[in-house]
Amino acid sequence: MYLYNKNAMEETLTKMNIRNLRDWQVAPLDAVLQGRDVFVSMSTGGGKSLLYQLPAAMEEGRGLTIVISPLRALQSDQVNALISKNIAACCINADMTASARQNALARLPQIALLYIAPEQLCNQDLLAALESCHVQRVVLDEAHVLPLSELDFRRAYGQIDQFIQKLPERPQIVACTATATVKDRRRIVEALDMRDVASFIFPIRRNNLRLRLKKVDVERGPGKKERLKHSLLCAVERRLEKWDKTGSVIIYAPTVKRVQLIYKWLKRRGWSVAKYTGQQPQNSRRKAQEDFQSGRKSIMVATNAFGLGIDKADIRLIIHAGLPLSMDGYVQEIGRAGRDGKKSKCFLLYTNTDIKLNEAILRNGENDSGLQRKLKGLYALEEMLKSHHCVWKCIERYFGEKPHGNCGKCTRCKSKSKV
Repeated sequence: MYLYNKNAMEETLTKMNIRNLRDWQVAPLDAVLQGRDVFVSMSTGGGKSLLYQLPAAMEEGRGLTIVISPLRALQSDQVNALISKNIAACCINADMTASARQNALARLPQIALLYIAPEQLCNQDLLAALESCHVQRVVLDEAHVLPLSELDFRRAYGQIDQFIQKLPERPQIVACTATATVKDRRRIVEALDMRDVASFIFPIRRNNLRLRLKKVDVERGPGKKERLKHSLLCAVERRLEKWDKTGSVIIYAPTVKRVQLIYKWLKRRGWSVAKYTGQQPQNSRRKAQEDFQSGRKSIMVATNAFGLGIDKADIRLIIHAGLPLSMDGYVQEIGRAGRDGKKSKCFLLYTNTDIKLNEAILRNGENDSGLQRKLKGLYALEEMLKSHHCVWKCIERYFGEKPHGNCGKCTRCKSKSKV
C-alpha cells in the first residue's frame, strides 16, 4: 500500500508526462513511499530517477530531496528536465556566481529537488540554509562511485555520512546504481549507515544490446605499432559504415591521445563527430555534449570522462576502440546504448597489447590496495576475452549474479550457432 494519496500520485505522473509505471518500478517505488532506506541496482535506462523524483515532486513545498550526483552536466540535464515539467528543482555548484548561489540557497524551502556534488556538502552556507528545510531524503545517484573514494577518487564521497549526521533530522536514504558488485553493495550500505534497507537488485543483462568482441591484429614486422594503429582506425570506420545512420554513436578510447587520433581521422573523412575528454576546457566539453545531445553531431569520441548518467535514448552503436580499464567501466559504457529499449550494437575492438597498456595506466600513482582492486576489474575483462562462454554470462558472474542461459545474440553465441 502506498502511503500517499493515489490521486495525488496520478496527478504528479501526468505532470511528469508519464502514463504508466514500468512493472519493475512499482516495488522499489512503494518502498521509497513507505519511507524505508532503499538500495536499487537497475540497468541503465531502467527508470531509477523516477523512484525519487516522483515522491519529491509530490512533496513539493513540504520536503526537500537532496540528490548527490557526480557530474555537473548530469545535474544540469536533470534539473532542466524537471523545470520543463514545472517541478521546482535547482543545482548548486562551483560555477555559480555568489549572487546566484545565495538566491538558490534562499529558495531551498520551496524546492522539491536539490542536485549537488558531494564536494559541496561541507560548505557552511549550505548547511546553514538546510536548517530551515525539512530534508525528506538524501539520494546517492551513481552510487558505484562511492567505493572508489577509498582509492583516493572523489574523497568527498566518503564524507556523505558525516553530512547526513549534521542534518537536524535523519532523512530517508536512497542509493541508486546500474553497476555494483556484491562487495560494493555492502560497502555502499555501510558507508551511508543505511537502516532497514529494502534492496532491489535487477538483472544486469539487457536483451536489446548485441555485444560483439573483435580482436584487431597485424602480422609481425617493421612498423607493427603504426600498422596496428591504422588497422584499429579502419576497424572503427568499418563499424560506422555498417551503421544505418539512425540515432547516435559513442566511440570510447582508453586514452586522450587515442581519442584525438580517432577524432582527427574521422573528421578528415567527413564524419559528423565531436570529442570529449577530461583535459578539454569546460566550455569545450559543454559544447561537445550539447552538440551530441541535440543531434548536431551524431558521433562522440570520448574517454570514460563522458557519459555518466547521460540521458539520450537513441544511442544505437557503442564502439570501444581499445579495452576499457575495467569490467565495471565496460558495462557502464555499453549501458548508454538503447535506453529506449530498441536494438543497439556494442563492439569491443581490442589488441594483444591492451592489457599491458591498461595495467600501466592503472599502476600510475596507485596505492597497493587501490591498485589490486582496479586490476581485478581489468583482469575480469581479460577473462571475458579468453572465455568461450556467452558474453552476458561472463558479465553476470563478475557482478555476482547467477548466470542466465545463453543470450543467443552475442559474438560467442552467434559463432556457436554457425558450428
